[in-house]
Amino acid sequence: MSDRSSLFDVRSSTSVSLDQVVRRDTVEIPDEAALAMPVQPLSFWQGGARRATALTQDMNLRRWMLGLMTIAMGVAGWKASFDTIALGGVTRLEAVVLTLLAPLFLALSLWFCTALIGFVVLMGRPKDPLGIDSEAPMPKLHTRTAILMPVYNEDAAAVFARLRAMDASIAETGAARNFDIFVISDTRDAQVALAEQACFARFRREANCNVYYRIRKENTGRKAGNVADWVSRWGSAYEHMLVLDADSLMTGDAMVRLADAMERHPGAGLIQTMPMIINGQTIFARTLQFATRLYGRVAWTGLAWWSGSESSFWGHNAIVRTRAFAETCGLPHLPGPKPFGGEVMSHDALESALLRRGGWSVHLAPYLDGSYEESPSNLLDFATRDRRWCRGNIQHVPLIALPGLHWMSRMHLVIGVLSYALSPLWFFCLSAGLISRALMPELKKAAFTMADLKAAAHALIDWSEIQATAWAMIITFVLLFGPKILGAILVLARKGEVKGFGGKRRMAAGLGVEMLLSALVAPMLMFTQTRAIVEILAGKVGGWAAQRRDADKVDFKEAWAAMGWISLSGLILAASFWFTPDLLTATAPILAGLVLAVPLTMLGAHKVAGLKLKANGLFMTPEERRPPAIVRAAVGAACEPPIRWFARNGRPIGPTTKIRDAA
Repeated sequence: MSDRSSLFDVRSSTSVSLDQVVRRDTVEIPDEAALAMPVQPLSFWQGGARRATALTQDMNLRRWMLGLMTIAMGVAGWKASFDTIALGGVTRLEAVVLTLLAPLFLALSLWFCTALIGFVVLMGRPKDPLGIDSEAPMPKLHTRTAILMPVYNEDAAAVFARLRAMDASIAETGAARNFDIFVISDTRDAQVALAEQACFARFRREANCNVYYRIRKENTGRKAGNVADWVSRWGSAYEHMLVLDADSLMTGDAMVRLADAMERHPGAGLIQTMPMIINGQTIFARTLQFATRLYGRVAWTGLAWWSGSESSFWGHNAIVRTRAFAETCGLPHLPGPKPFGGEVMSHDALESALLRRGGWSVHLAPYLDGSYEESPSNLLDFATRDRRWCRGNIQHVPLIALPGLHWMSRMHLVIGVLSYALSPLWFFCLSAGLISRALMPELKKAAFTMADLKAAAHALIDWSEIQATAWAMIITFVLLFGPKILGAILVLARKGEVKGFGGKRRMAAGLGVEMLLSALVAPMLMFTQTRAIVEILAGKVGGWAAQRRDADKVDFKEAWAAMGWISLSGLILAASFWFTPDLLTATAPILAGLVLAVPLTMLGAHKVAGLKLKANGLFMTPEERRPPAIVRAAVGAACEPPIRWFARNGRPIGPTTKIRDAA
């Protein structure tokens, strides 16, 4: 075994006892099939790669249409805000506000127009450009695909429950010989590692596919390095690799159809599915699950419509052509100090850009069912994950100018950066607006006062002022909540789907509550993301913690430690605005979210309350009302008690045992 091999490499060909799992002298590993994965040059590009084949001839027209729609909606929103702010003239601070509003409105417009296009497409009879059809007969595969399950200090029982369900689902398609399952572990905790091997020992006795397990000595490169290590050791034996996350779940039908699409389109380098969120128990998780299921597909379909063969990668629930990945996606150690230097954090977006640079197409599969994942159970864990993603996206700033990238790949990187940069822009925009109001010239104060007096006395009203304010509010509402409403309209237009959401009334109630909660949480995320960016730029980059996927509560002490500064800021601002009624009224929605940061964090993490909402049908989804077979199988298997310790040669191996000792 080479020096870079893992501590444990186990093959599923024969049934062995638990003690043999941790004895290296009886371990078998799959024959290594090395595949070179050279580090890619980021400072130069010689070109010469073939162009990816476009599956639609009108892609340029689609992108022009989207661009014009986005600009038109953005300008309309900005102009309405300008007409409101310009009342009585424009001060210097107000000019700053108007400048910052421009990218904010353009980003909102892109989000809305993408969803609007997706809605129009879904109201018709869309066809997948790759020919992926869940209703077509099951295709016969001629290639081999490796299913990669990277894990890092995860709940072993839950991970292997999902794997058993996926293995059984693949067997039902008759394609078990075409798929091998690899659990590639980066776990550092000895007890967790032992639990993984115990669960694996049982799994390999039952599995229909060939299954393997390996754990690295060093988790260099995190998940990207984990996958790269697998590619370099076994990649040439498999045409494709289907990359998962520890909470991923996919049906055999979906995996077979993805592999078939890769066979039929030899120029495709990657196909990304849209995972639906399942198994939400707390209020926060159930709200996120409901929202994603209700309106996520309109945005996803619109994104697929204009991204075409230059789409992006989310890092999981996607199939990748192994050879293409190896020859284009070897990630270097970025030069310079952190946060821009070091290991690539958000590797997925960069990998899709490098695949496209190498001439391989990158696609979304907007109409394929059977792809699932879970979400963080509370706002604190969501914010922790969000901070890690924030650092990764900030790291992309100098990479946007990499030579050889397709302009659409650059756009995806820009969108990723803006998804976090918009929070400080919004923060500074609001701050400038508040300071401007406090320092407002008497002429402008009088103008606002007269407008209020005229409206209150039902006297002569300056309708241009009223209309400008109304239009600004209407356009902002449409851009923010329009995609959610479009998702609800789509469900109502499909009678068979309404029952899956609990009926019209429950769906409408869920939509209203979700919109309210999202409006309250948005200012909190503005604060957390702004703080994260400031800290990251200051060099406080943070670590890589395992996710708590099943936390069912957050007590006051924990919530106050993480969100107390936000609630305190909201209270101070509310007290400051108390004697400025118009300012207090205008900022009330934002202040409410800030003041309630701590109680909302605690409430969102409440599992008992979430289950009560489930019992009453609020935030119901079709997958929850009638769980797919694979979801039922995974949940049922996860309820089995985990194996807590091993015994080797009559000696117990427990939580204090070191991994090297167990070997």
